[in-house]
Amino acid sequence: MPALAESPLFDHGSRRERVVREILAGLFTGKYEAGQRMRVESLAEQFEVSATPVREALVELAGVGILDLQPNRGAVLRKFGPIEILELIQVRRILECEAVRCACERFAPFELTQLEQEFALLNSAARDECWLEMSRKLEVKFHDLIASRSGSQRLAHEIMRYSILFTALEDARHAKRKALANFSSLDESEEHLEILRSMATRDPQGAANAMARRIDHLGESLIHDLFGDAPTSPDLPRTPTL
Repeated sequence: MPALAESPLFDHGSRRERVVREILAGLFTGKYEAGQRMRVESLAEQFEVSATPVREALVELAGVGILDLQPNRGAVLRKFGPIEILELIQVRRILECEAVRCACERFAPFELTQLEQEFALLNSAARDECWLEMSRKLEVKFHDLIASRSGSQRLAHEIMRYSILFTALEDARHAKRKALANFSSLDESEEHLEILRSMATRDPQGAANAMARRIDHLGESLIHDLFGDAPTSPDLPRTPTL
């Protein structure tokens, strides 16, 4: 794993965020295990940063439920599996369905047309490794735009707080897809087109419902790609409360 050198190129927040990403990547790829203690000194040495960004990264990860900060034990990684993914999907669905409802009328028609053209072009392209990378970039752009146009700084902040976690999950999933050259079933662009079509007709409810379907499918695909046929909990709600 590359060192996170402290240099003028990286400000304090960047170092903290990189430590967060590296710990998440280690958890999702099996380098770290549930119950493992995350020692500040060891992590600081491993990533070649000071103790301060490591401590802040651990607090941030505790805030999204990845680890527990325990008296006299420090940071301890929590179990992470299919049920935890479903719980995160539930939170993301609530946040992003509300964001797209609020943002629906804050996009100019030409912006929606441009996004629709980009997703349509992607939808018609051959599925391969290049398609995978382009799809990820466009998806991040689209969801970030929706968060920023929601009209609520707090809502956008919460979405961005969880986005680092989902980026690490998708990094682990895409690494497996690349290793298996498993691209034929990818259809994320069509799901985003459904959201955009509702936004273009100024239909907040339709956009929120399409967003819910997209996020639910994301959860299913993450579980399938990362855990195979592992059992999941049937108790979490599958549709947003609008």
